[in-house]
Amino acid sequence: MELEMNNDIFIKVSELLENGAKERDHDFHIMTFCTIGKEGVEARSVVLRNFDKDKNIIRFHTDYRSPKLDDIKKNPNTVCLVYSYKLKTQLRIKTISSIHYDDPIWNDSWDKTGLASRKCYLTKYDPSSHIEEKDDGLPLELKGKTPTSEQSEEGKKNFCVVDNKITEIDYLYLKSSGHERMVLDFNNNKSSWIAP
Repeated sequence: MELEMNNDIFIKVSELLENGAKERDHDFHIMTFCTIGKEGVEARSVVLRNFDKDKNIIRFHTDYRSPKLDDIKKNPNTVCLVYSYKLKTQLRIKTISSIHYDDPIWNDSWDKTGLASRKCYLTKYDPSSHIEEKDDGLPLELKGKTPTSEQSEEGKKNFCVVDNKITEIDYLYLKSSGHERMVLDFNNNKSSWIAP
């Protein structure tokens, strides 16, 4: 079966990812992002910020100091995983990840990022670094407060965009009348049903 835009499963998957990116309460808004690290597979939750259906790219933001970027630089083959209990749907998405920093995509994404989200990038600590005691590393004057636009700009140097080009989607839908599972193979432009 040819993988075309009118493929019912591809249309459904695209709508789910688009809604996940737009709606904070959607089950797909938070996804698990997996890389190959120094000691094996690493997984963490990230916020789905954008899905570009035409380019088949999933985007999220992260701290430029995060170890996950070292993982991507060493091996860009990654996996994004989303599951909805309500929708009984899982997407296991194979991707090739790339990093945007100090370029037009990075700049535009920063400009569109809200002040509350920008606050995360104002921490003095590198993510995953060991610290002496519990502390989020944010400036004292911002504890419990949203930074001003001017205050937030200090965090821009720590902000980064990760684009994940989809190569394959393993779609699984659980239902009592019979589970459905399909692989959408973007490298070979085809799709096929597989056993759930």
